[in-house]
Amino acid sequence: MNTKILTRVRPILITVFAVAISINLFFVMIPIRLRDGGFSPSDIGMAMSMFAAGAILAGLFGTKVVVRSGHIRAFCTMAAALAIVAVIHSYTSDIWVTGGLRMIAGFCFVTNFITLESWLNVLSDKSNRGKVFGIYQICFAAGFGAAPFLFSLSNEQDPRLFGLIGVFLCIALMIMSMSRLPLPELPKRSSAMSLKQLWSYSPSATMSCFCAGLINATSVSLISLYAYDHGVSGIWLSLILGSYQMGGLLTQIPTGWLADRYDKRLVTSGLMLMGIISNLLIVAEYFYPMPIQVLAVIFLISGGSGVALFPLAVTQIFDHIDLKDAMPATSTMQIILGVGGVIGPISAGFLMTQFSTIWLYYFLIAVHAFVIVFLLVRKIFVRTETLQEAGPYQISMQPTGSAELDIRHGANVTDIADPELRLLLVALAQQPKDPAILIKTALEGSSLKPSDLAINMVLALPKQSGGLIKLLVEEDPEQRLPITYSLHDLFILRKERINSMIQQALLEGASTEESLKINQMISHATQEVTAESEKETAQPA
Repeated sequence: MNTKILTRVRPILITVFAVAISINLFFVMIPIRLRDGGFSPSDIGMAMSMFAAGAILAGLFGTKVVVRSGHIRAFCTMAAALAIVAVIHSYTSDIWVTGGLRMIAGFCFVTNFITLESWLNVLSDKSNRGKVFGIYQICFAAGFGAAPFLFSLSNEQDPRLFGLIGVFLCIALMIMSMSRLPLPELPKRSSAMSLKQLWSYSPSATMSCFCAGLINATSVSLISLYAYDHGVSGIWLSLILGSYQMGGLLTQIPTGWLADRYDKRLVTSGLMLMGIISNLLIVAEYFYPMPIQVLAVIFLISGGSGVALFPLAVTQIFDHIDLKDAMPATSTMQIILGVGGVIGPISAGFLMTQFSTIWLYYFLIAVHAFVIVFLLVRKIFVRTETLQEAGPYQISMQPTGSAELDIRHGANVTDIADPELRLLLVALAQQPKDPAILIKTALEGSSLKPSDLAINMVLALPKQSGGLIKLLVEEDPEQRLPITYSLHDLFILRKERINSMIQQALLEGASTEESLKINQMISHATQEVTAESEKETAQPA
C-alpha cells in the first residue's frame, strides 16, 4: 500500500486513538462509580445500555448533523459535547442523569465515527481499503486498550479522571480542526440507507454488522464481571479489560492484507473459527485453571477475532456501493451495530444470571458459529456475483504518468477512481479561497503528477480550468511543457473559449522558447480539428 495514503490520513488515525482512550475510560469508570453509589447491577446495566440507544439515534440522525454543518464542524461539535458530558459526570452519580448522559455520549461518539469512517472510505479505494481500515482499527484498539492503564495515575473513583477524558477529546478536536484534509462531498441525502438496500448490496456484510454488535457490546460490557468473579486483579485485570480491542493489534494488519486479496467471507470465517477456539479455551480454563499469563494471551486472541468483524463488514459494503452513498450506508451499519449492541448484553446477562458468568463465552461461541455457518452457506449454496465499484466515469492513473481517459458527458467528480485525485477535485469544485494550497498539498503528499492532474482538472472542472492550470504551472514551472503536451487531445475536444483560457494560463510567465512550443502545439491541434471538419464536409450525403 502507498505510504503516502497513510500520511494523508494520519490526522484521522491520531484522532481515533485519542477518542478511543476517552470512550473506554467512560466504559470502565461509570459502572464503578455507580456500584460504589449502591445501585444494583440491573440498574447499572440499564444505564449503560443507553449508550447503544444513543448509537442507534446517531445512525438515524447523525448524518443530518454532518449535512447541516460539514465534516469538520460536526466532529468538533460532537467532541465538545462529549467534553461537557465528562464534566457533568464528575459532579453526579444519579442513575437517571447517568443514563441520559450515556445516550448523549452514544450519539456523539457514533456520529464522530460515522464522520471519520465515511471520510476514510473516500480517501481509500478497493485496492487498499482493507489495510487502511485495518490500521484505523489498530489505532482504535491501541487507544482503547491503553485506557485502563491510566488508572495508575489515580484510583477509579477519582472524578479528576473525567477531566482526563476531556483532555483527550480536546486533543482530537484540535487535530481535526487544524487538518488540511480535502473535504469529501456532502451526501445528497441525509437519511440512513434502507435496510433492504443495504442487504441487496451485501447480505453477508449486513449480517456481520449485526453479529459484530452482539460480540462487541457483550464483550466490552460484561468482561469485567467475568474478571472480578474469576479473581483477576492488578496489571492482569487492566490487560484483560483492554484485551478485546488490544487483540485487534494482533489481527488487523494480516486481516486487512488478506481481505484485499481473497474473498472477505472466507477471511471472516477464518477469524470466527479462531474466535471459537480461543473462547473454548477460556471455557476450559474456567474448569481447569491455567497460568494467568496464558489466560491473558487467550483473551487477546479472542478479542482480536471479534474486533475485526465490523471493519471487514464495512469494507465489504464499501466495495459495492457508490461513493456518494458512503455516509448513508455507514449510518445504517451503525444502526445495525447498535441493535446488536442492545440485544447482546441483555441476552448474555440473562444467561450469566441464570447459570454462571462462564455462559458469557458460551454465548459468544454461539454467535461466532452462526456467522461461520451463514457466510459459508451463502458462499457455497447461494449464487452471488462479485460486484465492482460503480462509476460511469473512470480515470486510471498509469505508472508511466499517462492517463487513460474515458471522456463522457456530465462527468461526476465523485466517480473518479483514484481517491487522492477525487478528493482534490471535490475540494476545488467548492471554489475555495486559496486553491493553490490544495494543489500544493496534493502534489507533495501523493503520487499524482502535474500532467495527470492537469488533464483531470480540465475534464472535471472546465469552467475553472484556466485559473487552475495557471496555479498548477506556478507550483511547478518546469512542468509547463509536459502539462501542455498532455493537454493536446483535450484542445481538440474542448470549446474555443475554454481552450483560450488554458492557452493564456500556459503562456503566462513562459519564456520565449516555451511560448513558441506552446503556440506550435495548440496550432497543430487546431489544424487537426480543421482538417477533420473539412473531411466530414467533403463526404457525400
